[in-house]
Amino acid sequence: MNLKNIFKIGAVIMTINGISLIFATAMFMEMANMEMSPSLLTIGQFMGVTFLAMALIAWKTADLANDALPAFGQVYAIAQVMWVAIIGYHVAIGAASGPTAYANLGVTAILGVLFFFYSKK
Repeated sequence: MNLKNIFKIGAVIMTINGISLIFATAMFMEMANMEMSPSLLTIGQFMGVTFLAMALIAWKTADLANDALPAFGQVYAIAQVMWVAIIGYHVAIGAASGPTAYANLGVTAILGVLFFFYSKK
């Protein structure tokens, strides 16, 4: 495994989350034990497009960064830690739970560690 592959894996995961949020918003949110509402649908779909944009950036970063890839990897490690923190906080206070919250918490933690580990020169 190398840093380029980790970027690609991260991009694929973000794509799956993005597509799920856009086209299966209610299922995605209800699996996180959130009560579906028109407002949550709107926010969920917006988040889906944001995830797809982030996936595109992650996918292309691996090809465009060249020698700066480790620096980008460190930035992505920090971003993953931020996601772990907010998801973990939401789980801790009971605002989110269920398969969606726990799976995303685990996946983002693993990606954060991988980005950090493989970004070291």
